[in-house]
Amino acid sequence: MEPVDVLLDSENPLITIVIPARNEAEDIAATLETCLAIDYEPKEVIVVDDSSDETPQIVASYADRGVRLIHREVNRNGCCGARNLGMQSALGEIVVLLNSDARPQPDFLRRIVPHYRQGADCLVVQSLVLNRDTPWGQYLYARGRCKRRTSPHWSEGFSCRGQAAAAVNYIPGDFPLPFCRDNLLSQVMVQAGFTKHADLSIVMEHRVPDTASKFWRNRAWRGTIAPLYKYYFGQMPVPLVLMSESVKAFRTVLLDLLLLPLLFRGTRYARYAARGWRDLPTLVAVGLVHDLAVSAGNLKGVARLVHAEGFWRRRCA
Repeated sequence: MEPVDVLLDSENPLITIVIPARNEAEDIAATLETCLAIDYEPKEVIVVDDSSDETPQIVASYADRGVRLIHREVNRNGCCGARNLGMQSALGEIVVLLNSDARPQPDFLRRIVPHYRQGADCLVVQSLVLNRDTPWGQYLYARGRCKRRTSPHWSEGFSCRGQAAAAVNYIPGDFPLPFCRDNLLSQVMVQAGFTKHADLSIVMEHRVPDTASKFWRNRAWRGTIAPLYKYYFGQMPVPLVLMSESVKAFRTVLLDLLLLPLLFRGTRYARYAARGWRDLPTLVAVGLVHDLAVSAGNLKGVARLVHAEGFWRRRCA
C-alpha cells in the first residue's frame, strides 16, 4: 500500500476533532468548551453519540458554535465504531481523536501540525491524568507515568491523516460483541507503510474516574476487553479463552493476597505520587481494587463471549 502524499494542502489545514460519547453528560460540556477554545483555525468538532442521558441535548446546544452532532442508532464496535463514523464524516485533512473527558491545551493543534509537515501520517502524544487529587486519579496518574514508553501505539489526543486512516479502513474490528482497541489503528497504519511520530512533550490531559464506584466500573469494563480481543483478533477458541482468562484472574487474586506484588508495584508508583512513599498505603489499596475490578471484568468478558457464541448449548447438544 502506498502512503498518502506527505504535503499538507494549505498553510493551516482544516483539523477535525472527533469525540465519541455515550452518557457523558458530566464531562462533555467542559470538553467542548476546551476544544472550542483551542487557538487554531480552521477546525471542526464532531460528537458521535448514542447516549440515553442528556448528552445529545448538551451537544446540540453547541450547534451555533459549529459543533456537529451525529447520532448512532446502533452501537457497533463500541467507541471504536463511533470514532470510525466520525472519521468517515470528517472534512479535515487531519483528524484528532478525543474522549469526552479530554482537556486539550489552547496550543494543542498548533503543536501537532509541524509533525504532519515533516511527513507524519499519525501522531502519538503524552496522556496525563488531570484530576490527581483523589486516590483513584493519583493511582492512574502514577500508573500512566510508570508505564510510559518512548513510542507507544496510542494516547489520548491521538491524531492521523484522514486519508491514511481511510486507506487502512479505519480502526479494525466490527463484531457481534462490541468492544474497542483504539491502538490497533496506528499499528495497522505502520504495517501498511505509513509513518508514525511520537512527541511526548505534547500533553493531552484527561479526567479519570474519581470515586470508588466509578473507578470499579471503568476498570471492570476494561477487563472485559481482553477475552474478546483474544477470541476475535487472536483467533483463540472459546474453551482456551475461558481457561486462560480464568487462570489469569485466579492468579492475580492469589498473588495480591500475598501482598508482595502490590507492594512492589506500589513502590514503583510512589515515585510519581504527590507525597512519595507516604502515599504507598493508598497506592497498594487502590492497586488491590484495580486488580479485583479487572479480574471481575475478565470473567464477565468470558461470560459474555460464552453466551454470545452459544458454547454451552453446543456442548450439551
